[in-house]
Amino acid sequence: MARPNEVVAAALQEYADLISITGGDPFRARTYEKAARGVAGHSADVATLDLKGLAQIPGIGKSTAEKIVELLGTGRMAALEELRAKVPAGVRELMAIPGLGPAKAMTLHRELGIASVDELVVAIEAGRLSGLRGFGAKTAANILHGIEVLRHSGGRVLISTALAVAEEIVAALSALPGCERCTYAGSLRRGRDSIGDVDILAASREPEPIMAAFAELPLVGEVIARGPAKTSIRTNDGLQVDLRVVPHESWGAAMQYFTGSKEHNIRVREIAVRKGLKLSEYGLFRAEDDELVVSATEEEVYGRLGLPWIPPTLREDRGEVAAAREGGCRGWSPRRTSAATCTPTPTSPTACPRWRRCSPRPASAVTATTRSPTTPRTCPCSG
Repeated sequence: MARPNEVVAAALQEYADLISITGGDPFRARTYEKAARGVAGHSADVATLDLKGLAQIPGIGKSTAEKIVELLGTGRMAALEELRAKVPAGVRELMAIPGLGPAKAMTLHRELGIASVDELVVAIEAGRLSGLRGFGAKTAANILHGIEVLRHSGGRVLISTALAVAEEIVAALSALPGCERCTYAGSLRRGRDSIGDVDILAASREPEPIMAAFAELPLVGEVIARGPAKTSIRTNDGLQVDLRVVPHESWGAAMQYFTGSKEHNIRVREIAVRKGLKLSEYGLFRAEDDELVVSATEEEVYGRLGLPWIPPTLREDRGEVAAAREGGCRGWSPRRTSAATCTPTPTSPTACPRWRRCSPRPASAVTATTRSPTTPRTCPCSG
């Protein structure tokens, strides 16, 4: 699951690119490029910042801060969507190719009339790109690789497939001397039927050796990005896996944050804001002075917000936060306008038995059950 900083930085960079390729002011484009870098490198979660806090980030002015608040609050940025509408549909399709970029996509469309990925493959195979400046043999090869990645990773995989990959990685990293804890998070921990990418979380005071070992695992086909806190790889079968390493004392907050879903986390952060708090992957902090309140376990994070621990499989923003606030029920989840009674059905033969699937029942049939959130440390359901 992408952090808000990554989402915002990508949107600002795309906005800058679209300003350039649509003939906009070059200075304005560079301003948004600088803003994107500032957000990407900022240590705090931008979703916890107000306009004043965002303005403290290098490269962020009032107008940019307002766009960030709009994006985080509504999931869209009107100015970005307006520019997207000005770009031909064919160019937008080409821009989806990893590593190609808006400028090169526009050049291919303008100079060669290429308007689809299939047309681009044909053009490369016919040698038509060789006459374009900046499109040498190496660039063409990189584009073909990007197309292969796009086609291979376009779909989702079954939870059983993702679980097998995740368990192999968790076992390998857990065996490292400096790894204090390791498990999977994201949609896999939430028990979704299909998985887009796998999120792995580890706790260590020395993240670099763990990142290095992760990047060198036999199943790694390509290292997409590597940094001090996050490394992303693509397996030999095309599945993307993101590893994040956090301090041990931040484990609970990180598990809550990276388990998601995004919509569930928005509801939880809204409660935090109303209580004068800020929630990030590093902990729950007082907004007025950034003093840490809790971070060690998920139970502490939810508890400080006045909520019981909510099982990962219910964290889909389908009313579970409101239900938890009202009655503290852990055994049921509303679906749409009706309620549901949970019955244990593991998502795979090796899935944790605490994972549950919900079957819709009439509201009158709801039964509330209370379960202790305490589970063995190896269970990914426990924070």
